[in-house]
Amino acid sequence: MNAVEVSELTVNYGAHRVLSDLSLEVPEGTFVGLVGPSGCGKSTLLRCIVGLLRPMRGAVRVLGRPVDGPSPVVGILFQEDALLPWRTAQENVALGLRFQGADWGKAREEALRWLERVGLGRFAAYYPAELSGGMKKRVALAQVLARRPRVLLMDEPFANLDAIVRHLLERDFLTLAEQERLTVLLVTHDLEEALLLSDRVAVMSAGPAARLVRTYEVPFDRPRDLMGLRVDPRFGELLGRIWEDLRQEVARMGWEGMT
Repeated sequence: MNAVEVSELTVNYGAHRVLSDLSLEVPEGTFVGLVGPSGCGKSTLLRCIVGLLRPMRGAVRVLGRPVDGPSPVVGILFQEDALLPWRTAQENVALGLRFQGADWGKAREEALRWLERVGLGRFAAYYPAELSGGMKKRVALAQVLARRPRVLLMDEPFANLDAIVRHLLERDFLTLAEQERLTVLLVTHDLEEALLLSDRVAVMSAGPAARLVRTYEVPFDRPRDLMGLRVDPRFGELLGRIWEDLRQEVARMGWEGMT
Protein backbone atom coordinates (compact mmCIF):
# COMPACT_ATOMS: atom_id res chain seq x y z
CA MET A 1 0.00 0.00 0.00
CA ASN A 2 1.16 3.52 -0.77
CA ALA A 3 1.18 5.82 2.25
CA VAL A 4 1.44 8.81 -0.10
CA GLU A 5 0.15 8.86 -3.65
CA VAL A 6 0.47 11.96 -5.83
CA SER A 7 -1.24 11.76 -9.22
CA GLU A 8 -0.69 14.20 -12.10
CA LEU A 9 -0.29 17.15 -9.76
CA THR A 10 -0.27 20.60 -11.33
CA VAL A 11 0.33 23.75 -9.25
CA ASN A 12 0.38 27.38 -10.36
CA TYR A 13 1.53 30.44 -8.45
CA GLY A 14 -0.43 33.14 -10.25
CA ALA A 15 0.44 32.87 -13.95
CA HIS A 16 3.55 30.76 -13.24
CA ARG A 17 3.40 26.96 -13.36
CA VAL A 18 5.47 25.35 -10.60
CA LEU A 19 4.57 21.66 -10.91
CA SER A 20 3.21 19.98 -14.02
CA ASP A 21 1.52 16.56 -14.03
CA LEU A 22 3.85 15.30 -11.30
CA SER A 23 3.21 11.80 -9.95
CA LEU A 24 4.95 10.20 -6.97
CA GLU A 25 4.37 7.12 -4.82
CA VAL A 26 5.73 6.59 -1.32
CA PRO A 27 5.06 3.02 -0.12
CA GLU A 28 4.02 2.63 3.49
CA GLY A 29 6.94 2.20 5.86
CA THR A 30 9.58 3.43 3.42
CA PHE A 31 11.97 6.38 3.48
CA VAL A 32 12.03 8.36 0.23
CA GLY A 33 14.48 11.18 -0.50
CA LEU A 34 13.39 13.93 -2.89
CA VAL A 35 16.09 15.92 -4.69
CA GLY A 36 16.05 18.48 -7.47
CA PRO A 37 17.48 21.85 -8.55
CA SER A 38 16.81 24.85 -6.33
CA GLY A 39 13.40 26.40 -6.92
CA CYS A 40 11.94 23.39 -8.73
CA GLY A 41 8.98 23.05 -6.34
CA LYS A 42 10.03 20.41 -3.79
CA SER A 43 8.65 22.40 -0.86
CA THR A 44 5.50 23.17 -2.86
CA LEU A 45 4.95 19.44 -3.26
CA LEU A 46 5.26 18.92 0.50
CA ARG A 47 2.72 21.67 1.16
CA CYS A 48 0.24 19.91 -1.13
CA ILE A 49 0.80 16.58 0.65
CA VAL A 50 0.35 18.07 4.12
CA GLY A 51 -2.80 19.89 3.00
CA LEU A 52 -1.56 23.49 3.21
CA LEU A 53 -1.85 24.13 -0.54
CA ARG A 54 -4.52 23.12 -3.02
CA PRO A 55 -3.32 22.06 -6.47
CA MET A 56 -4.82 23.43 -9.66
CA ARG A 57 -5.19 19.89 -10.99
CA GLY A 58 -4.42 16.36 -9.88
CA ALA A 59 -4.89 14.45 -6.64
CA VAL A 60 -3.03 13.68 -3.41
CA ARG A 61 -3.96 10.72 -1.22
CA VAL A 62 -2.46 9.84 2.16
CA LEU A 63 -3.14 6.37 3.56
CA GLY A 64 -5.85 5.96 0.95
CA ARG A 65 -7.74 9.16 1.78
CA PRO A 66 -7.88 12.30 -0.39
CA VAL A 67 -6.05 15.24 1.18
CA ASP A 68 -8.38 18.19 1.76
CA GLY A 69 -6.52 19.89 4.64
CA PRO A 70 -4.03 19.21 7.45
CA SER A 71 -4.39 15.87 9.21
CA PRO A 72 -2.92 14.47 12.45
CA VAL A 73 -1.61 11.44 10.55
CA VAL A 74 0.85 13.69 8.68
CA GLY A 75 3.63 15.56 10.47
CA ILE A 76 6.06 18.03 8.92
CA LEU A 77 9.48 19.17 10.06
CA PHE A 78 10.80 22.37 8.48
CA GLN A 79 14.33 23.72 8.14
CA GLU A 80 13.53 26.48 10.65
CA ASP A 81 12.26 25.36 14.04
CA ALA A 82 8.92 26.71 15.26
CA LEU A 83 9.76 26.63 18.98
CA LEU A 84 8.18 29.27 21.20
CA PRO A 85 11.01 31.14 22.98
CA TRP A 86 8.98 31.71 26.16
CA ARG A 87 8.22 28.00 26.57
CA THR A 88 10.59 25.34 27.91
CA ALA A 89 11.59 22.37 25.79
CA GLN A 90 9.05 20.20 27.62
CA GLU A 91 6.29 22.77 27.18
CA ASN A 92 7.05 23.16 23.47
CA VAL A 93 6.75 19.42 22.92
CA ALA A 94 3.59 19.25 25.05
CA LEU A 95 1.81 21.97 23.07
CA GLY A 96 1.13 19.73 20.10
CA LEU A 97 -0.43 17.14 22.36
CA ARG A 98 -2.56 19.84 23.98
CA PHE A 99 -3.86 20.77 20.53
CA GLN A 100 -4.91 17.14 20.13
CA GLY A 101 -6.93 17.33 23.35
CA ALA A 102 -4.58 15.92 25.99
CA ASP A 103 -4.65 17.58 29.42
CA TRP A 104 -1.51 19.36 30.59
CA GLY A 105 -0.48 16.59 32.97
CA LYS A 106 -0.54 13.83 30.36
CA ALA A 107 0.91 16.14 27.70
CA ARG A 108 3.88 17.06 29.90
CA GLU A 109 4.46 13.43 30.85
CA GLU A 110 4.46 12.32 27.20
CA ALA A 111 6.62 15.30 26.22
CA LEU A 112 9.25 14.31 28.77
CA ARG A 113 9.22 10.75 27.48
CA TRP A 114 9.92 11.97 23.95
CA LEU A 115 12.64 14.33 25.09
CA GLU A 116 14.31 11.34 26.74
CA ARG A 117 14.00 9.38 23.50
CA VAL A 118 15.83 12.11 21.58
CA GLY A 119 18.50 12.37 24.29
CA LEU A 120 17.34 15.60 25.94
CA GLY A 121 15.54 14.43 29.09
CA ARG A 122 17.78 16.46 31.41
CA PHE A 123 17.21 19.60 29.33
CA ALA A 124 13.40 19.55 29.66
CA ALA A 125 13.34 22.80 31.69
CA TYR A 126 15.63 24.70 29.31
CA TYR A 127 14.33 27.46 27.03
CA PRO A 128 15.22 27.50 23.31
CA ALA A 129 17.75 30.32 23.79
CA GLU A 130 19.64 28.06 26.21
CA LEU A 131 19.94 25.20 23.69
CA SER A 132 22.36 24.65 20.81
CA GLY A 133 21.16 24.38 17.23
CA GLY A 134 21.34 20.59 17.30
CA MET A 135 19.47 20.43 20.60
CA LYS A 136 16.71 22.70 19.29
CA LYS A 137 16.38 20.42 16.27
CA ARG A 138 15.96 17.43 18.59
CA VAL A 139 13.22 19.30 20.49
CA ALA A 140 11.47 20.08 17.18
CA LEU A 141 11.73 16.40 16.22
CA ALA A 142 10.25 15.32 19.57
CA GLN A 143 7.50 17.93 19.11
CA VAL A 144 6.45 16.35 15.81
CA LEU A 145 6.87 12.68 16.77
CA ALA A 146 5.03 13.05 20.09
CA ARG A 147 1.85 13.57 18.08
CA ARG A 148 2.33 10.08 16.58
CA PRO A 149 2.05 10.85 12.85
CA ARG A 150 2.18 7.90 10.48
CA VAL A 151 3.70 9.96 7.66
CA LEU A 152 6.51 12.45 8.28
CA LEU A 153 7.45 15.11 5.73
CA MET A 154 10.86 16.75 6.18
CA ASP A 155 11.94 19.93 4.39
CA GLU A 156 15.75 20.12 4.72
CA PRO A 157 15.55 19.78 8.52
CA PHE A 158 19.30 19.24 9.06
CA ALA A 159 20.62 21.79 6.56
CA ASN A 160 21.82 24.37 9.10
CA LEU A 161 23.75 21.98 11.35
CA ASP A 162 27.47 21.33 11.42
CA ALA A 163 28.75 18.02 10.06
CA ILE A 164 29.21 16.17 13.37
CA VAL A 165 25.84 17.20 14.84
CA ARG A 166 24.15 16.44 11.54
CA HIS A 167 25.63 12.93 11.39
CA LEU A 168 24.52 12.15 14.96
CA LEU A 169 21.01 13.46 14.31
CA GLU A 170 20.69 11.48 11.08
CA ARG A 171 21.81 8.31 12.87
CA ASP A 172 19.43 8.81 15.79
CA PHE A 173 16.53 9.82 13.56
CA LEU A 174 16.91 6.67 11.45
CA THR A 175 16.62 4.59 14.62
CA LEU A 176 13.47 6.45 15.72
CA ALA A 177 11.90 6.19 12.25
CA GLU A 178 12.46 2.43 12.19
CA GLN A 179 11.16 1.97 15.74
CA GLU A 180 8.01 3.98 14.98
CA ARG A 181 7.57 2.41 11.53
CA LEU A 182 7.26 5.84 10.00
CA THR A 183 6.80 6.60 6.34
CA VAL A 184 9.20 9.48 5.56
CA LEU A 185 9.51 11.84 2.61
CA LEU A 186 12.68 13.94 2.92
CA VAL A 187 13.44 17.00 0.78
CA THR A 188 17.17 17.67 0.69
CA HIS A 189 19.82 19.32 -1.46
CA ASP A 190 22.45 16.99 -0.02
CA LEU A 191 22.73 13.95 -2.30
CA GLU A 192 24.83 12.03 0.22
CA GLU A 193 22.17 12.57 2.88
CA ALA A 194 19.48 11.33 0.49
CA LEU A 195 21.42 8.13 -0.22
CA LEU A 196 22.44 7.51 3.38
CA LEU A 197 18.91 7.74 4.76
CA SER A 198 16.56 6.68 1.97
CA ASP A 199 15.19 3.44 0.53
CA ARG A 200 14.70 5.21 -2.79
CA VAL A 201 15.60 8.63 -4.19
CA ALA A 202 13.23 10.55 -6.48
CA VAL A 203 14.76 13.19 -8.76
CA MET A 204 12.74 16.22 -9.86
CA SER A 205 13.36 18.22 -13.02
CA ALA A 206 14.28 21.88 -13.14
CA GLY A 207 11.46 24.39 -13.07
CA PRO A 208 9.28 25.91 -14.22
CA ALA A 209 6.62 23.20 -14.58
CA ALA A 210 8.74 20.62 -12.76
CA ARG A 211 8.02 16.91 -12.94
CA LEU A 212 9.56 13.68 -11.72
CA VAL A 213 12.58 12.64 -13.81
CA ARG A 214 13.63 9.31 -12.33
CA THR A 215 13.48 7.19 -9.19
CA TYR A 216 16.45 5.19 -7.92
CA GLU A 217 16.26 2.22 -5.56
CA VAL A 218 18.91 2.41 -2.83
CA PRO A 219 20.47 -1.08 -2.39
CA PHE A 220 21.66 -0.82 1.23
CA ASP A 221 20.19 -2.97 4.01
CA ARG A 222 19.04 -1.65 7.38
CA PRO A 223 20.21 -0.96 10.01
CA ARG A 224 22.82 1.18 8.27
CA ASP A 225 26.37 2.12 9.11
CA LEU A 226 26.24 5.71 7.88
CA MET A 227 30.02 6.16 7.98
CA GLY A 228 30.77 2.81 6.37
CA LEU A 229 28.38 3.36 3.47
CA ARG A 230 30.49 6.21 2.11
CA VAL A 231 33.30 3.78 1.17
CA ASP A 232 30.93 1.29 -0.50
CA PRO A 233 31.60 1.37 -4.30
CA ARG A 234 27.85 1.21 -4.96
CA PHE A 235 27.40 4.42 -2.98
CA GLY A 236 29.81 6.34 -5.19
CA GLU A 237 28.33 4.92 -8.38
CA LEU A 238 24.74 5.79 -7.43
CA LEU A 239 25.80 9.23 -6.23
CA GLY A 240 27.40 9.87 -9.62
CA ARG A 241 24.30 8.81 -11.53
CA ILE A 242 21.99 11.05 -9.51
CA TRP A 243 24.44 13.95 -9.75
CA GLU A 244 24.51 13.57 -13.55
CA ASP A 245 20.70 13.75 -13.67
CA LEU A 246 20.81 16.95 -11.65
CA ARG A 247 23.67 18.39 -13.72
CA GLN A 248 21.62 17.91 -16.89
CA GLU A 249 18.60 19.57 -15.29
CA VAL A 250 20.67 22.55 -14.12
CA ALA A 251 22.17 22.83 -17.63
CA ARG A 252 18.66 23.00 -19.08
CA MET A 253 18.13 26.10 -16.95
CA GLY A 254 21.14 27.78 -18.59
CA TRP A 255 23.47 27.39 -15.59
CA GLU A 256 25.92 25.02 -17.25
CA GLY A 257 28.89 27.16 -16.22
CA MET A 258 27.97 26.72 -12.56
CA THR A 259 27.87 22.90 -12.52
